[in-house]
Amino acid sequence: MPLSVQVSERQKPDGLPATVIKLEGSLDSTTSPQANQQLAPTLAGGSNFVEIDLAGLTWISSAGLGVLIHVSKTLAARGAQCFITNAQPQIQKVFEIVQAAKGMSLFSSTKELDDYLEAIQRKMTGEG
Repeated sequence: MPLSVQVSERQKPDGLPATVIKLEGSLDSTTSPQANQQLAPTLAGGSNFVEIDLAGLTWISSAGLGVLIHVSKTLAARGAQCFITNAQPQIQKVFEIVQAAKGMSLFSSTKELDDYLEAIQRKMTGEG
């Protein structure tokens, strides 16, 4: 199955700018080079907040996990945050099995991520 990578910009709660990466299809040894190539500009860019939306990802292999771990580590090295959202149950299970979720923040949906970020910001500003 082919891979589709869509990168867009959007505002998170309180106007926080974010880069959203949507992956659809299969992220495996065949498609991981394409993913690395398409994600390189995002990794080199200045976004401090990256959401990887896996709602449309139906299959992931160890090579695909390698892509996501590389993205997370590269962003962390420059002080950016990386969050993974909307993983299908079979994708979540793969993360659990290989314990790849360590060091990566996984959320069940974009709404859950937005609620989490909003709560942190309220706490920091004394509103919550």
